[in-house]
Amino acid sequence: MSNEQKPAGKLAGKLAGKAAAITGGNQGIGKAIALEFAAQGANIFLMDRKAGTLPAVAAEVEALGVEAGHCELDVTQPDGVEAAMEAVEERFGRIDILVNCAGVFQSHRFLEYPLERWKLLMDVNVTGTFLCCQSALRRMVPRRRGKVINLSSIAGRMGAPYRAAYYASKHAVIGLTRSVAMEMAEHGINVNAICPGMVDTDMFDTVLETVGPHVDAGDTEKLRAEMLKRVPLGRMIEKEEIAKLALYLASADSDGMTGQALVLSGGMVLA
Repeated sequence: MSNEQKPAGKLAGKLAGKAAAITGGNQGIGKAIALEFAAQGANIFLMDRKAGTLPAVAAEVEALGVEAGHCELDVTQPDGVEAAMEAVEERFGRIDILVNCAGVFQSHRFLEYPLERWKLLMDVNVTGTFLCCQSALRRMVPRRRGKVINLSSIAGRMGAPYRAAYYASKHAVIGLTRSVAMEMAEHGINVNAICPGMVDTDMFDTVLETVGPHVDAGDTEKLRAEMLKRVPLGRMIEKEEIAKLALYLASADSDGMTGQALVLSGGMVLA
């Protein structure tokens, strides 16, 4: 049986038989997307720098009736990225969908921003997205189809003090997404980005813990409450809501959409 004819683990759903590679898949938004895609019939390959929890997440995915693979991945390492994408092909025969969720956050006063910290955020959030896109797209182009979803942020649509590197990196992800989308359109490949607002994840806890001292917010719950006042809907966005939007971008429902950066922020940012 050829790679293109491998049967799906689950024969129903909007992504039935598709193979999805997800970076940052061990927790938060990445894990939520993996479970949503699996529920819709996609086989899932999870990649994360913190590999210890990947087997447990893979087991949750397989409990939904599909296949799952996983590997440790530092997205800043070109050889590692290439090996990871090869592993996806070995397991499932192809890559239909790539979701770039791997990312890091830091907060520093701009005049004191350590260069090594700036480079870290750019390496993970921007270069990592670039490397994974490039490697996966080289495999999608010959097949003339594929979906790429990059996780940006409302940070890519605005500015804020003490977060220069993170906000700059997320602006860059949107620019990368739009440029790559224009090149890939002739190959029948869709490239889009999602810009989440305040999502209740470990990364958001890091935002509260590291930004708080700069704004003299007191405890993190007080800062959370202050930040929520900027959200017209008055609540956090659930990671499962981001996963539903990712499903739309991964499915045939969005075949006419490319180069977009879709905001899901409860009205905090009006795109």
